[in-house]
Amino acid sequence: MSKKLSPELKPSTMDFVVKGITHCCKTFKKRSPGSKVELEAQNHFSREVGQWADSVTMEAFSLHPHAFLGFFSIPVVLATAGSIVFFFNRFNPSMLLSVVSFALLFLAMVITFAEFIFYREFIDFLFPKATSYNLYAVRKAEGEVKKRVIFGGHADAPWEFTYFRRGGLPVVIPGFVGAIGGGIVSTIIILIYIISGTPAIEGFWSVFSFVLLALIPFFLIFAFFVNWKVVCDGANDNLSACYASMAIMKELAENDIRFENTEVCCLITGSEEAGLRGAKAFCKKHGDKLKQADTIFIPFEVLRETQHLTVYNRDLNGTVRCDKELIDLLLSVGNKLDIPLKCTPIPLGATDAAAFAQAGLRAAPIGGSDDKPQPYYHTRLDSYDNISPECIEKAIQIGLETAFVFDAGEKA
Repeated sequence: MSKKLSPELKPSTMDFVVKGITHCCKTFKKRSPGSKVELEAQNHFSREVGQWADSVTMEAFSLHPHAFLGFFSIPVVLATAGSIVFFFNRFNPSMLLSVVSFALLFLAMVITFAEFIFYREFIDFLFPKATSYNLYAVRKAEGEVKKRVIFGGHADAPWEFTYFRRGGLPVVIPGFVGAIGGGIVSTIIILIYIISGTPAIEGFWSVFSFVLLALIPFFLIFAFFVNWKVVCDGANDNLSACYASMAIMKELAENDIRFENTEVCCLITGSEEAGLRGAKAFCKKHGDKLKQADTIFIPFEVLRETQHLTVYNRDLNGTVRCDKELIDLLLSVGNKLDIPLKCTPIPLGATDAAAFAQAGLRAAPIGGSDDKPQPYYHTRLDSYDNISPECIEKAIQIGLETAFVFDAGEKA
């Protein structure tokens, strides 16, 4: 690959980033998905990036913001009820009660996988509706648009994850294994019991009925997974990405750089923390148009730890494949800039890149956090006094250089 194509970052750029994150943390608190404060933050971003973009649009979309994490309470009740039904069925065995137990556990697992593993809007309609907004800023090409690069972040901040603040992975992993793993195995075992037509719950089945009772505490753990009273400041997740994306627009404008056939865009989605709802709405509305040019989407996510800067090759709990050519391009840019980048799947969670990939668009996210959640991740510690300007700066450098390399048509 050739020498570096992009200019050095202006000193004012990182000043803009740090001051901007600080201002938003102090001014736009409780930016939960679909909230009034989330919209206020988006309006602020519109004014900021509007200094360097040719057009800025705000697009509303509807969602049920509490469904993505609020759904937990429903499978908890279903799985607990299913376990209790099977246990008490042992005193007067009834195939009907066994079927009821299976149905309750099976439905609990289906809801959990649909909402939490695959981010589907499976039972969203059961929760209150709200309106959120996507911000899309465009720096036009000089001529015909043949290529497009979109950088992104999300405006909303998460509700606090109780166990990430109190205990971390040592609490979360056993909970997941016990609740989801135990729930799946138990559902299968009950199905075997029904198919076998066993008339009595004794021996193995008697022991299994007690195992089901023992799983109930694991199910109940998830009833308290989210602390709805606390909305994090979201300095790292994901103001760091919002300002990195806007900073790239700033650099291009202030260096008077405009590509001949490549437009550069900044997408700040709403309600990412509600299950990528903003990105999904954006792709549904604009996907076909975006495909008319060679479009790549690079969302940034939690730019906090330089040593963990990563290009994710699989998104959405590892179920969605990111674009290999774009991944290779990002890795080669990192190598050119002497910024080491890892390349791994996202083990748990998702970025807006998943929604783009599912829509048939080329996407690959850049993250900057350890796979093992740190104390600031989705907790009240994620504030302006706990950010890494160095990590954000390196992400901006990678993004800016990628835009130049992509426009020039260089290959990895």
